[in-house]
Amino acid sequence: MIKRELNQQAYDEIRRRILDGEFLPSSPLSEYQLAAALNLSRTPVREAIKQLEKEGLVWSIPNKGTFIVELSAHDIMEIYQVRERLEGLAARIAAERMSGRDIELLEQEISITNELEFAGRINEILQCDVRIHKLIIASTQNVRLGAILATLDDQMHRVRAIFPQSPEWLHATIQDHALIVAKIKEHDGAGAESAMEEHLRSACERAVQILLPLRRN
Repeated sequence: MIKRELNQQAYDEIRRRILDGEFLPSSPLSEYQLAAALNLSRTPVREAIKQLEKEGLVWSIPNKGTFIVELSAHDIMEIYQVRERLEGLAARIAAERMSGRDIELLEQEISITNELEFAGRINEILQCDVRIHKLIIASTQNVRLGAILATLDDQMHRVRAIFPQSPEWLHATIQDHALIVAKIKEHDGAGAESAMEEHLRSACERAVQILLPLRRN
Protein backbone atom coordinates (compact mmCIF):
# COMPACT_ATOMS: atom_id res chain seq x y z
CA MET A 1 0.00 0.00 0.00
CA ILE A 2 2.79 2.43 0.97
CA LYS A 3 4.70 1.58 -2.21
CA ARG A 4 1.63 2.29 -4.34
CA GLU A 5 1.06 5.61 -2.58
CA LEU A 6 4.66 6.68 -3.12
CA ASN A 7 4.49 5.71 -6.80
CA GLN A 8 1.29 7.75 -7.16
CA GLN A 9 2.82 10.71 -5.32
CA ALA A 10 5.83 10.72 -7.63
CA TYR A 11 3.65 10.30 -10.73
CA ASP A 12 1.24 13.10 -9.75
CA GLU A 13 3.98 15.60 -8.99
CA ILE A 14 6.16 14.92 -12.03
CA ARG A 15 3.13 14.93 -14.31
CA ARG A 16 1.93 18.23 -12.83
CA ARG A 17 5.31 19.85 -13.41
CA ILE A 18 5.37 18.68 -17.02
CA LEU A 19 1.85 19.91 -17.74
CA ASP A 20 2.45 23.24 -16.00
CA GLY A 21 5.52 23.87 -18.16
CA GLU A 22 8.03 23.69 -15.30
CA PHE A 23 9.90 21.09 -17.37
CA LEU A 24 10.29 22.42 -20.89
CA PRO A 25 10.05 20.26 -24.03
CA SER A 26 13.27 18.33 -24.81
CA SER A 27 14.68 18.97 -21.33
CA PRO A 28 16.24 15.95 -19.57
CA LEU A 29 14.73 14.25 -16.53
CA SER A 30 17.14 12.97 -13.89
CA GLU A 31 15.95 10.26 -11.53
CA TYR A 32 18.51 11.42 -8.96
CA GLN A 33 17.45 15.06 -9.08
CA LEU A 34 13.74 14.27 -9.08
CA ALA A 35 14.10 11.88 -6.15
CA ALA A 36 15.98 14.53 -4.19
CA ALA A 37 13.50 17.27 -5.09
CA LEU A 38 10.50 15.12 -4.13
CA ASN A 39 12.21 13.66 -1.06
CA LEU A 40 11.60 10.14 -2.38
CA SER A 41 13.75 7.17 -3.31
CA ARG A 42 14.55 6.55 -6.97
CA THR A 43 12.18 3.56 -7.21
CA PRO A 44 8.84 5.47 -7.19
CA VAL A 45 10.38 8.10 -9.46
CA ARG A 46 11.47 5.40 -11.90
CA GLU A 47 7.98 3.85 -11.88
CA ALA A 48 6.39 7.25 -12.43
CA ILE A 49 8.63 7.91 -15.41
CA LYS A 50 7.68 4.56 -16.92
CA GLN A 51 4.00 5.46 -16.65
CA LEU A 52 4.56 8.92 -18.11
CA GLU A 53 6.41 7.35 -21.02
CA LYS A 54 3.39 5.15 -21.73
CA GLU A 55 1.26 8.29 -21.77
CA GLY A 56 3.56 9.99 -24.25
CA LEU A 57 4.76 12.80 -21.98
CA VAL A 58 8.37 11.62 -21.76
CA TRP A 59 10.60 9.40 -23.87
CA SER A 60 13.74 7.45 -23.13
CA ILE A 61 16.79 7.14 -25.37
CA PRO A 62 19.13 4.22 -24.63
CA ASN A 63 22.46 5.36 -23.16
CA LYS A 64 21.33 8.99 -23.22
CA GLY A 65 18.52 9.37 -20.72
CA THR A 66 14.89 10.43 -20.42
CA PHE A 67 13.54 13.64 -21.93
CA ILE A 68 10.32 15.64 -22.00
CA VAL A 69 8.51 15.01 -25.28
CA GLU A 70 8.56 17.99 -27.62
CA LEU A 71 5.49 19.71 -28.98
CA SER A 72 6.20 20.18 -32.67
CA ALA A 73 4.31 22.45 -35.04
CA HIS A 74 2.85 19.28 -36.58
CA ASP A 75 1.67 18.08 -33.16
CA ILE A 76 -0.06 21.38 -32.46
CA MET A 77 -1.72 21.44 -35.87
CA GLU A 78 -3.03 17.91 -35.33
CA ILE A 79 -4.43 18.79 -31.91
CA TYR A 80 -6.20 21.88 -33.20
CA GLN A 81 -7.50 20.15 -36.33
CA VAL A 82 -9.30 17.65 -34.13
CA ARG A 83 -10.55 20.34 -31.79
CA GLU A 84 -11.69 22.57 -34.64
CA ARG A 85 -13.91 19.91 -36.17
CA LEU A 86 -15.25 18.35 -32.98
CA GLU A 87 -15.70 21.52 -30.94
CA GLY A 88 -17.30 23.15 -33.96
CA LEU A 89 -19.80 20.30 -33.93
CA ALA A 90 -20.22 20.72 -30.17
CA ALA A 91 -21.03 24.41 -30.63
CA ARG A 92 -23.62 23.56 -33.29
CA ILE A 93 -25.29 20.99 -31.03
CA ALA A 94 -25.13 23.41 -28.08
CA ALA A 95 -26.92 26.08 -30.10
CA GLU A 96 -29.68 23.58 -30.82
CA ARG A 97 -30.00 22.03 -27.35
CA MET A 98 -28.44 24.17 -24.63
CA SER A 99 -30.79 25.07 -21.79
CA GLY A 100 -31.43 28.62 -20.74
CA ARG A 101 -29.64 27.99 -17.45
CA ASP A 102 -26.49 26.76 -19.20
CA ILE A 103 -26.54 29.76 -21.53
CA GLU A 104 -26.69 31.97 -18.43
CA LEU A 105 -23.61 30.18 -17.08
CA LEU A 106 -21.77 30.86 -20.33
CA GLU A 107 -22.74 34.53 -20.20
CA GLN A 108 -21.50 34.71 -16.61
CA GLU A 109 -18.12 33.35 -17.71
CA ILE A 110 -17.95 35.99 -20.45
CA SER A 111 -18.73 38.68 -17.88
CA ILE A 112 -16.05 37.32 -15.56
CA THR A 113 -13.43 37.29 -18.31
CA ASN A 114 -14.18 40.92 -19.12
CA GLU A 115 -13.55 41.86 -15.49
CA LEU A 116 -10.41 39.73 -15.32
CA GLU A 117 -9.06 41.30 -18.52
CA PHE A 118 -9.46 44.75 -17.02
CA ALA A 119 -7.54 43.56 -13.94
CA GLY A 120 -4.86 41.83 -16.04
CA ARG A 121 -5.39 38.45 -14.35
CA ILE A 122 -4.18 36.20 -17.17
CA ASN A 123 -4.16 32.82 -15.43
CA GLU A 124 -7.75 33.23 -14.31
CA ILE A 125 -8.80 34.22 -17.83
CA LEU A 126 -7.28 30.98 -19.10
CA GLN A 127 -9.27 29.06 -16.49
CA CYS A 128 -12.45 30.75 -17.74
CA ASP A 129 -11.44 29.81 -21.29
CA VAL A 130 -11.29 26.15 -20.28
CA ARG A 131 -14.63 26.32 -18.43
CA ILE A 132 -16.39 27.90 -21.42
CA HIS A 133 -15.23 25.13 -23.75
CA LYS A 134 -16.11 22.45 -21.17
CA LEU A 135 -19.62 23.86 -20.67
CA ILE A 136 -20.27 23.83 -24.42
CA ILE A 137 -18.99 20.26 -24.82
CA ALA A 138 -20.94 19.00 -21.78
CA SER A 139 -24.16 20.57 -23.03
CA THR A 140 -24.13 18.27 -26.07
CA GLN A 141 -24.69 15.27 -23.74
CA ASN A 142 -22.66 13.31 -26.26
CA VAL A 143 -20.49 11.04 -24.14
CA ARG A 144 -18.29 9.88 -27.02
CA LEU A 145 -17.66 13.40 -28.26
CA GLY A 146 -16.66 14.48 -24.77
CA ALA A 147 -14.43 11.44 -24.27
CA ILE A 148 -12.53 12.02 -27.52
CA LEU A 149 -11.91 15.67 -26.72
CA ALA A 150 -10.88 14.79 -23.15
CA THR A 151 -7.93 12.82 -24.55
CA LEU A 152 -6.48 16.16 -25.70
CA ASP A 153 -6.76 17.88 -22.31
CA ASP A 154 -3.22 17.16 -21.14
CA GLN A 155 -1.69 18.25 -24.43
CA MET A 156 -3.72 21.46 -24.46
CA HIS A 157 -2.66 22.14 -20.87
CA ARG A 158 0.96 21.95 -22.03
CA VAL A 159 0.30 24.29 -24.96
CA ARG A 160 -1.26 26.90 -22.65
CA ALA A 161 1.57 26.57 -20.12
CA ILE A 162 4.42 26.79 -22.62
CA PHE A 163 3.29 29.61 -24.88
CA PRO A 164 3.00 33.20 -23.61
CA GLN A 165 -0.42 34.82 -23.66
CA SER A 166 -0.23 38.44 -24.81
CA PRO A 167 -2.93 40.94 -23.74
CA GLU A 168 -3.83 41.42 -27.41
CA TRP A 169 -4.36 37.72 -27.94
CA LEU A 170 -6.38 37.34 -24.76
CA HIS A 171 -8.61 40.23 -25.85
CA ALA A 172 -9.20 38.54 -29.20
CA THR A 173 -9.98 35.26 -27.43
CA ILE A 174 -12.52 36.93 -25.17
CA GLN A 175 -14.19 38.51 -28.20
CA ASP A 176 -14.25 35.12 -29.95
CA HIS A 177 -15.93 33.55 -26.94
CA ALA A 178 -18.50 36.33 -26.76
CA LEU A 179 -19.41 35.72 -30.41
CA ILE A 180 -19.67 31.96 -29.91
CA VAL A 181 -21.95 32.41 -26.88
CA ALA A 182 -24.07 34.96 -28.74
CA LYS A 183 -24.61 32.51 -31.62
CA ILE A 184 -25.53 29.75 -29.17
CA LYS A 185 -28.01 32.05 -27.43
CA GLU A 186 -29.55 32.85 -30.83
CA HIS A 187 -29.83 29.10 -31.52
CA ASP A 188 -27.79 29.69 -34.66
CA GLY A 189 -26.15 26.29 -35.07
CA ALA A 190 -24.24 27.10 -38.24
CA GLY A 191 -23.09 30.43 -36.85
CA ALA A 192 -21.91 28.88 -33.57
CA GLU A 193 -20.03 26.16 -35.44
CA SER A 194 -18.34 28.67 -37.74
CA ALA A 195 -17.40 30.97 -34.85
CA MET A 196 -15.88 28.11 -32.86
CA GLU A 197 -13.91 26.80 -35.84
CA GLU A 198 -12.53 30.25 -36.62
CA HIS A 199 -11.59 30.78 -32.98
CA LEU A 200 -9.62 27.51 -32.82
CA ARG A 201 -8.06 28.05 -36.25
CA SER A 202 -6.72 31.41 -35.12
CA ALA A 203 -5.41 29.88 -31.88
CA CYS A 204 -3.59 27.21 -33.87
CA GLU A 205 -1.99 29.74 -36.21
CA ARG A 206 -0.75 31.81 -33.28
CA ALA A 207 0.74 28.81 -31.45
CA VAL A 208 2.58 27.68 -34.58
CA GLN A 209 3.85 31.21 -35.27
CA ILE A 210 5.30 31.35 -31.76
CA LEU A 211 6.78 27.85 -31.91
CA LEU A 212 8.63 28.04 -35.21
CA PRO A 213 10.96 30.93 -34.24
CA LEU A 214 11.67 29.14 -30.94
CA ARG A 215 12.68 25.98 -32.80
CA ARG A 216 15.03 27.94 -35.11
CA ASN A 217 16.90 29.50 -32.17
